[in-house]
Amino acid sequence: HHHHHHHHHHYHYYYCSLRTHTMSASKELLKGLEQALEKKGDELVSKFKGVALFKIDGEEFLLDLKNGSGKMYFGSGASGPKPDVTLTMSDDTFVKLAAGKVQPQMAFIQGKLKISGNIALSMKLTPVLKAAQPGAKL
Repeated sequence: HHHHHHHHHHYHYYYCSLRTHTMSASKELLKGLEQALEKKGDELVSKFKGVALFKIDGEEFLLDLKNGSGKMYFGSGASGPKPDVTLTMSDDTFVKLAAGKVQPQMAFIQGKLKISGNIALSMKLTPVLKAAQPGAKL
């Protein structure tokens, strides 16, 4: 029995470390988006024509798809342009949105996504986030 308990404890530890690993899933996607900007920024800018601020689990990421061929700013207080739309959500929700598992409208209705500013702009995010997926085809 003692051994079994020890095993359970180990499982719990594993679960915790798994959770911390998923914390940066959104960051990895945003880095993927940054790479997509290098390849097809002009295309994404013409699709979106705006600046979006993502607040994910208290961290801020600014996506400029209005100027030039787009730019990504990591971290709050970044010297980027003023956002047209601000989207506040959890890491989990962001990952689901990017994967296309959840539509922004649904997440918004369920209260998992808070949108302030230009709401119509947020609806154009899905194709942009799809570009962040590894090996995404636009």
